[in-house]
Amino acid sequence: MRSRLSLFLFFSLLVSAIFFTSCQKDDSIATDDSQQISFRDPQSFTYSQNSVSVGDTVVITFDTGNGADCGHVQIQVGSDELGWIGSKPVTPDTGLATLMFVPEAPGTYAVRAKYTRTGKPSECDFESTKWLIAPDSIYVAGDTTTQDTTAADSCESYFAGEVINCDSTNREVVYTFVSDEDLNHFKIQGGLTNGVQGDPTVTVTGADLDVTIKTPGHSSNRVITLEGSAVACDTIRVTLIWVSNNNGSYITGDWSAYGLEVAELECE
Repeated sequence: MRSRLSLFLFFSLLVSAIFFTSCQKDDSIATDDSQQISFRDPQSFTYSQNSVSVGDTVVITFDTGNGADCGHVQIQVGSDELGWIGSKPVTPDTGLATLMFVPEAPGTYAVRAKYTRTGKPSECDFESTKWLIAPDSIYVAGDTTTQDTTAADSCESYFAGEVINCDSTNREVVYTFVSDEDLNHFKIQGGLTNGVQGDPTVTVTGADLDVTIKTPGHSSNRVITLEGSAVACDTIRVTLIWVSNNNGSYITGDWSAYGLEVAELECE
């Protein structure tokens, strides 16, 4: 009887050991499978150098993190207090876009970028981003090569629009314009789509511009015209806030500024 009991206990222990070993093997396989999953890196910024002198060139590279070869990337340098400058929107190459930044004054410069999907979703299905601020700033010391400050400021002309708020009770868009030369007279003009309830609130910073708001015909659209002068390389920012009962995705018409154009803005 004792012999049978011992045999039974030995057999039970053997089965338990096999079961335990099998569970350990399954857990190991699951761990190996999870390690094979690859994740795309998040958006990132890199600089050729981040501590320079006035007149040095800094190459700023922004990685959208999605590998896109469509849509637009904008990279800008500056701050909310001093204004932002940058190039026109560019199409990324496998998710990468660059900006050549040549500082003209000492200081600490922040860097920001955003990706905007364009075209049909079937042709470009990457998700747009808001403005992303780089974690590191660019530090610019005074010009150590020369004390000559007579050279004129230089920059690229730039015009862009951005949707800030799509809420129908508090819609907000911002247009930014930079001229590469002094302008005695120029015009920024564009429209808001139908459904506007009352005239929009228009705020301008960076220049003293005359604002005219018109309602074409008996429509509920608005045509806004801003006229005045501009100083080369100064950032002019136009903010519009309004109420609308239009549920369509496009909330503005096309806008233009001194030969530059911005297509209609859309709420996604």
